[in-house]
Amino acid sequence: MPTVIIEDNKKITYDDLGDGIPILFIHPPGMGRHVFYYQRKLSDKMRVIIPDLTGHGDSSEANVNDLSIMYYSKEILALLDALKIKSAVLCGYSAGGGIAQIISSHYQERVSGLILIGGYPAVLNASLKVEHKLGMYMVKHHRNLLTNILANSHTKNKDLKELLISHMNKAQLGAWYKFYQEVLDMNVTNDFKEIRVPLLWMDGTRSDAINLYQNFYRKHSANYRIVLFKHVNHQIPTKKWKSVNEEIVQYICKLEKNLN
Repeated sequence: MPTVIIEDNKKITYDDLGDGIPILFIHPPGMGRHVFYYQRKLSDKMRVIIPDLTGHGDSSEANVNDLSIMYYSKEILALLDALKIKSAVLCGYSAGGGIAQIISSHYQERVSGLILIGGYPAVLNASLKVEHKLGMYMVKHHRNLLTNILANSHTKNKDLKELLISHMNKAQLGAWYKFYQEVLDMNVTNDFKEIRVPLLWMDGTRSDAINLYQNFYRKHSANYRIVLFKHVNHQIPTKKWKSVNEEIVQYICKLEKNLN
């Protein structure tokens, strides 16, 4: 379990597996790197890097007062610097997609590709807004219930469920809450226009306001692939991991051809 020390003596813990084009996965609030448990299998075809953001999992606590989407974006860039990686494919899951989009728009030279799993440019619909506010309430008042709900919604595998719960229980409550709040207030609709790399956007057909968000990306992306998985909600990294991984492999293979 490697670690690096970045600015302000903060420790970032991460998985670093395989060789080839680097792809870095960014988790949503609270969950930490093990939500990408099945994406580690991609390491036989590419270099897979999965960090715990500060305030999560095995990384240091975050500076909660300073925490923002840009704060975490700069943290990801600091990790890439420490690993001597000039550019990487970014894959953001759910709210983690906000970080991926900020980096892709503001630091274009550091990003070779963008994958969003259930990502969104802003909280544009009422149900997603309620979901974020409920998450903030649960973090403050019912943390154990929240960790169980999130783990159960992602997998039926007992071992993975226990891993997710134990890892979420390490999260710093203030960072978890502030991450939710920052995403609730986030709006990268204008920033997205600056993104030049090809986009792969995936989600489940039962996900909230799926047409609202996929239509945004269709309209504002010059080079994109939209993939919808039937009969599943938002939690496709674990529930549809084989299909998600296949799409990522195809994306990376196409990217490699274009880079060569």
